[in-house]
Formats: sequence, structure tokens, C-alpha cells
Amino acid sequence: MATASIHQGVQPALARIVGASKTYGAGENQVTALSDATLDIMPGEVTLIEGPSGSGKTTLISILGLLLTPTTGEIWLEGQNVAGLGERHLPALRARHFGFVFQGFNLFPALTALENVSMAIQMKDPTFKRPKDEARRLLEQVGLGPRVHHLPADLSGGQKQRVAIARALGGNPPIIIGDEPTAALDTKTALSVMELLRELATTHGRAVVVVTHDPRLERFADRVVRVEDGRISSVDSPRSHA
Repeated sequence: MATASIHQGVQPALARIVGASKTYGAGENQVTALSDATLDIMPGEVTLIEGPSGSGKTTLISILGLLLTPTTGEIWLEGQNVAGLGERHLPALRARHFGFVFQGFNLFPALTALENVSMAIQMKDPTFKRPKDEARRLLEQVGLGPRVHHLPADLSGGQKQRVAIARALGGNPPIIIGDEPTAALDTKTALSVMELLRELATTHGRAVVVVTHDPRLERFADRVVRVEDGRISSVDSPRSHA
């Protein structure tokens, strides 16, 4: 069994999944979506999660991002195992640690890019002062300064995904999780978005975890974690061979 827990470096993991499993149903109807997964999430690294449909990739990142509770196993954040915490404790942990980017952008169509990002900042922290100024800064960081007042309908697919990345950066979470964030984009745009995520890891020290079916994205990754039949089957470091 392969794990992704061994890492040579001085910095501690931002998050750890240890022996996590997820099952649904019971008896003859029991289905195992994930089995005994161990994964360290390190600052400054891009980790790709690959595998066929139904292999457990989305379950793995959903457990990492505290969107799913594992049936067994541990999730470590801030030096504590948070897997057993009740739902009332989880939203604050999610907001503090994770930014999410999805395939479908999930932008509000009636709001401008600036409003989409500033609303996300306010939802994470209602006491945040001058959220529009912060939203503008984040949009400029992802290369959308000239289009802050555009509606999603007036943006290209790549621009919409950049708005979604800026929104995920609201609140300064150390970990960005992307669930097929480039799947709806053409090749050139997908590589451009991945270059941005790579820069966020390299320049800003964030951990970036991306589920993908696209092997062309491996050039941007520090680690490729392959999941098959609910298990982590292998871990590779493609950038070490570049």
C-alpha cells in the first residue's frame, strides 16, 4: 500500500490525513469509497490527485477539506485531530484553512468579479474591514485587475476560473483545493490556470491540492498521488525528474 505521508523537509505539514476510510451503508450493501488513506499536505507544494472515475479522489479531498467526515481515521489541523469534531466547529476551520475551486466556477451571475470575491470574504469573516479593497487586490494578483467590474457572462472561461481562484484566496487560507478546476477549459487556458496555482505555491507558500484527469498538468506538480479502488496506490514526484 502506498501512502503520501513521508516528506523530507523542515516545515511541518499544514494538514494530515492518517488512515482515513469512508464507507456507506452496512452489511451486504456496504460500499467503501476510501480505505486507509494517509496524506501529508505541505506548504509550497502542488499535489495532483489522479485516478479513474469512482476511484475515491473526490472523497479524499472532501475529507481533507472537512466537507466529509471519515468513518475511521484522523484529520490533523493546528496540532489536533479534528475528525471527531461536531459540525458546529467545522465551518470556522474550513474558512481558516481552505479555499475551494471547482470545475463549474460557481460564480453569482448577477454580481461582478469584484462583488463575487468581496462577498466570499465577508462570508468567511463578517468583521473584515474594506472587503472590496481586498477583493480588488486578489483579482489583481490573479491578473484580472482590468476586469474587476465585469459580470461572469462577460468573462472567458479562464477569466471566470481566475475569479474563482481569487475568491478561494479570500481570508488567506494556507491550503487551496481544486476539484477538476481545469476540466472545462481548453488546453492553453487550463495550463495558464495551472501556472497560476503553481505560482501561488512557489511564491506565496500555499499548499495546492488538485484533482485532475489531465496528465499534462503533472509538469506543475511536486507530487502525483494516484488513487485506485478507494486506495492510494502510488506517489510520484515528477518535478524531481525535470
